[in-house]
Amino acid sequence: MGVRLGKTALAVALGAGLWGCGGSEPRSAPAGGGKGNGPELVSVNGAQLMQRVRSSQAQVVLVNVWATWCVPCREEFPALLQLARSLPQERLDLVLVSADFPDQAEAARRFLASQGVAFPSYLKEGGDEEFIDALAKRWSGALPATFVFNRQRDLVRFWEGGASFEEFRAAVEAAAQSSEGEGEQV
Repeated sequence: MGVRLGKTALAVALGAGLWGCGGSEPRSAPAGGGKGNGPELVSVNGAQLMQRVRSSQAQVVLVNVWATWCVPCREEFPALLQLARSLPQERLDLVLVSADFPDQAEAARRFLASQGVAFPSYLKEGGDEEFIDALAKRWSGALPATFVFNRQRDLVRFWEGGASFEEFRAAVEAAAQSSEGEGEQV
């Protein structure tokens, strides 16, 4: 079971919007420290994140939105990383998006480093409703949230709440086998 927040509650939990809404390109997140303090965190709004999904060269893109304060998020993290390590990059592109407050970016970076994440990850910025709706209008805002896109970048699987390695793997395998026309076009 995930942390259940309504869209309005998520807006409050995520900083309610006045944070870093400019530009069209993702940018490195503010938060002191440099790359020596953990993996790079790139600020991203919903539109930028969906552009990142669409531009991936992998067969399947799995986006996971999490936060350091979310217990189910932290519990499922090892399974996500195990999945990413078990599949070649051409098969799966794991995109991690922290929903932590801007002043918690360093804690998010430390958490990622403690989990062995060495690739750039993302830090949610901008308006919460816009961010939520960019990924899936039916997303309530609960965390963790997982979005699985096939090669055509159709959203073929979405769920709120934690999952196991087996559940993540089954979703990726199903997405790899799905054909154009299934799912929601992004």
